[in-house]
Amino acid sequence: MATEDAVGADRESQAEVDAVLAETGRTMDQVRRWRRDGLLPDVVQEQHAYRGSLVLYPKGTCAQIRAASALSKQNNRLAYVGVRLWRLGFPVDKKHWRPRLQNQGRTLDRVIPLIMGLVQRFDREEKAETLYDYAARRLEPIDDIILSRIKGRSNSDSLPTVLRVIGDVGTGEFDGFEALIAGEEQTSDEAFTIRAFDLTNAGLHSILGKKLNLIELLPSGLKNVSAAISMGNFEGVANAPAEEIARARDDAKNSVAIALNLYEANRWIYGDGAFGLRLAAWIARKAPDVLVDSTTLLMFRLREVPGAILPSDEIAEMAKQARKVCLFSKRHEWYWRNHPRFSKILDPKRIKLAFANEIALKRWQSELNAIIVQATGKPPTGSIDDGQEVAKSH
Repeated sequence: MATEDAVGADRESQAEVDAVLAETGRTMDQVRRWRRDGLLPDVVQEQHAYRGSLVLYPKGTCAQIRAASALSKQNNRLAYVGVRLWRLGFPVDKKHWRPRLQNQGRTLDRVIPLIMGLVQRFDREEKAETLYDYAARRLEPIDDIILSRIKGRSNSDSLPTVLRVIGDVGTGEFDGFEALIAGEEQTSDEAFTIRAFDLTNAGLHSILGKKLNLIELLPSGLKNVSAAISMGNFEGVANAPAEEIARARDDAKNSVAIALNLYEANRWIYGDGAFGLRLAAWIARKAPDVLVDSTTLLMFRLREVPGAILPSDEIAEMAKQARKVCLFSKRHEWYWRNHPRFSKILDPKRIKLAFANEIALKRWQSELNAIIVQATGKPPTGSIDDGQEVAKSH
């Protein structure tokens, strides 16, 4: 047999796979079953003259085995493991993801015209109440994770208006909020929507004088989503080339990761409503299958709306940076909660004051660096590793 001395950078060896199997408690028989089921990519068999053949695995196979093993412990159903591996970005057979996207696409293609027909019917019959008045009365109880949160932040007067905005967006009919009346900063439909979407603090919280402009972006964002929905034919989207759908999947995944990580990074400092990201973060954590599938299809269509979303590589980089910010922030939170030496400098009130302006931030950073030096005997590097040095000193 050939040796594994010259395994390329794009391949993984049997020895590496064996090490992962020992780590996860899996066997080669299980790996072969997963490969037959389309959960793992095919192996590559290289022929060597006079030395037999060498079996190599595509780069990433070891990570995919780890992920498949972990998912199987949660739920060993093939459908469960397959689609989640795909959502994580691993190569799996299209049978694990395309049919479910096709089903969701057909559902959207049926539901959207149905809602439009109901709206027109209520208007045509000149009922005393609109469809959204009627729907607001019938929303008790409600299991939908998004509407349940929206309803909880709306009252009987505002809920029909919020549902109308959502309905207009969901049917591709939204063209903006009502026109402002002289002296108003926001129309009632915009104000109700901001409150229902839990965006209020996006206009209150700031870092170095800068705010997340979620409220300013809300009208154009809703118009873009509405324009994407108006294109319809979501079943056709589900039949698009696998690479294009994978890009939409990654755009959707990275977008919600940005919201979740920024929220978690700031929640312990600014409170539960930090920067107006609470609803987005809550949805990201829950992430029901139907929502994940719908968001993937919608992101595909958003890519076709001029200027609606950033290029995929920029979204991915923002998600990467948001993850780093979250890790760094959570480490600071841990030291604030667990080490008296850092209790004052990392107190949330002190941090908010520090980020009021550049001068305050430099002063705070200088004090923090001095404490790190006292704790570790080394100058801080400005990386997350500083926290590990502090931990070793206690």
